[in-house]
Amino acid sequence: MNLLRIYGATLLVALTMGMSACKNEDAPVTAPAVSAEANSGQKISLNVDIEGLSTSDLRAMEIQENIVGNQHAGLKFVWKTNDTEKLYIAFKREGSASSAVTVRESSLTILKKEGNRYKARINVDAPAGINPDADNILIAGAIGVSGIDATTGLASVPGPRYFYDKGLPYTLPMYFAPTRLRSKTVGGSKEYYADNLTFHFYGAMVGATIDNTQGNMTYSPHEITMQTAALTTEGALNLFDLESDSNGQSVPKWSTEQNATTAQRVYFDQGDVPVGKKRTYYFWAVPSKFSGRREMSLELRTDAYDKELRATASDVSTKWKVKQLASAKVHRLSVEIPAPKGDLIISEVFIGGGNYGAATAWEFYNPTEANIDLKEYYIQRFDYNKSGTSASTWYPSSPTYESRLLPDPNLLFHDILAESSIDKSSENNVKRGVLPPHKSAVFYTAAVENKRMMSTFRGRKGLVYLFNIAAETGILSNFSADKRMYAEAFFAPRFHSGGKQYRSRHRIVRKVAGKSSAWGSTAIPVDAFFWYNNGIRAQYPTASFFRKPGRDLPRTEMQINHNSDWVMRQRYEALDWGYRFSYYYDRNRVNTPALGIHWMEDNSTGSTVPTLSEKNGYIYERPIFAPDYSKDDMSFTELKKEAQLYKYVPPMWWTKERAQKADMKPGENP
Repeated sequence: MNLLRIYGATLLVALTMGMSACKNEDAPVTAPAVSAEANSGQKISLNVDIEGLSTSDLRAMEIQENIVGNQHAGLKFVWKTNDTEKLYIAFKREGSASSAVTVRESSLTILKKEGNRYKARINVDAPAGINPDADNILIAGAIGVSGIDATTGLASVPGPRYFYDKGLPYTLPMYFAPTRLRSKTVGGSKEYYADNLTFHFYGAMVGATIDNTQGNMTYSPHEITMQTAALTTEGALNLFDLESDSNGQSVPKWSTEQNATTAQRVYFDQGDVPVGKKRTYYFWAVPSKFSGRREMSLELRTDAYDKELRATASDVSTKWKVKQLASAKVHRLSVEIPAPKGDLIISEVFIGGGNYGAATAWEFYNPTEANIDLKEYYIQRFDYNKSGTSASTWYPSSPTYESRLLPDPNLLFHDILAESSIDKSSENNVKRGVLPPHKSAVFYTAAVENKRMMSTFRGRKGLVYLFNIAAETGILSNFSADKRMYAEAFFAPRFHSGGKQYRSRHRIVRKVAGKSSAWGSTAIPVDAFFWYNNGIRAQYPTASFFRKPGRDLPRTEMQINHNSDWVMRQRYEALDWGYRFSYYYDRNRVNTPALGIHWMEDNSTGSTVPTLSEKNGYIYERPIFAPDYSKDDMSFTELKKEAQLYKYVPPMWWTKERAQKADMKPGENP
């Protein structure tokens, strides 16, 4: 069965130049020169009609017009008065054996909308020496491209990431085929025009629908990855060399290096899929010509590919076979892909010094849209076995220690000098132990400082619970064996073996009532911290570890490749507790030493970053970086070297608005 269906009407987006012989009589344009030969710097001005998308296509693709902070974050296909589009025009002498062209970068300005059309104007600098009266001059142009190569005449289509990185809207690639440039004299002035110029939409749109009607968390994909011979997504248009497309229409020849084995990665920002809803995410592609069916694999990811950190694990994947797609159409997968489901995750871990590993802090976050009862969840610790000889014997199959994530009040550590725990359950209208949507619970031992930030923690909306638990000895355990035993599962001891230091592994599990195991009910693995089954022993230094923004899916095994869910910094406890991720992407600070990082509690604006660490969130003093956790040497000295290579900047879609929303319940105001 063909799993692709044509969804909309033909996507012929025409820019009809108002320069035909009869139209020029009614609407003359500014003359560039009296002579037919142009001088460099003279302007050619053309009035333009833009034929908008059909109503059916607008309805099909309305999610693409996504606005974040008054900026286009999705695919732009609707314009307002005075909007501009970058336009590239190539000039070539007809019959020339050379493929070289003269290229001008121009602009298209929207004047107004009339019905389903837009009125606009194109202004372009005329190349020096062109004379359409003496030579046959051809012009061709494109929008939605990154440029035209002057040597080959190829218009590059780099994919959406190119435009997003520059803060630009992503416009559908369109072109007009080679057309003769003409001139005539009007009122003593020489004017240029071209008959019946029409910009055509190139390629096709393909949509994948995510079904979150049975989900429990908002899903926010930002990358589609495909492997297929059925289509390609990056390449170039040869504006002066035409071929027949999959519809048999004459179009610019498409050149690409992609093939059936290429991982085609398409970045986008088209909004979220709320719980109970469906949403179709569209990507642009050029259909290949073939008979029969071709296999297509598709993966969706929250976070996009990074050239240094590479790819993360996929969130959703599927595979099917497709027939040849029609060009100039909107297609949509007929099979809807279920959104992934969320659960409680570990969002931050602080590891202090000492071999006993009692100086730790753990933050747990609820990414779902429903309450989570912490009494159903446990943290498990698996200690390294120094006498083990292989991956199967380095760590036990059963946890060394285990503790429920809802401590009895009498198991909390009590600081005799000041309050050290917080319970805001009543403020959130839930019973004790229930963690509302988008909220956090923090456990920290008596060996960790809270930096005298208790009043700050009370003001952070994302923090509901702050549990102060015991450390290993004496006064730091309130001289209570029960309190210390409860806290043991949160400790992260070091184990010295063969000149190296290994650590305990940890994971959180959810218990299923009615089934028994060595620890009571059967434990269902939910999320992990340095817990995996790939034969690598856990090594991690004294440091602060953070789960990347948007990486909200629970992992039964921790990723330890470069693009892991986790980043880290030199240890600094308490600063970030209560935030899902306390830094956001600020385009105003990209070209500063901050590299675009903005701390949530830094209220300054613009490109000027506060110099004091306590004002800028320690972004200079203790930078965040993304190390390779699979290295055999995980000393902080070694990892600090990587801080210079893999400095971490939040993804550009992690805006201040999104960061604030991550710590708010549905309907809650910032």
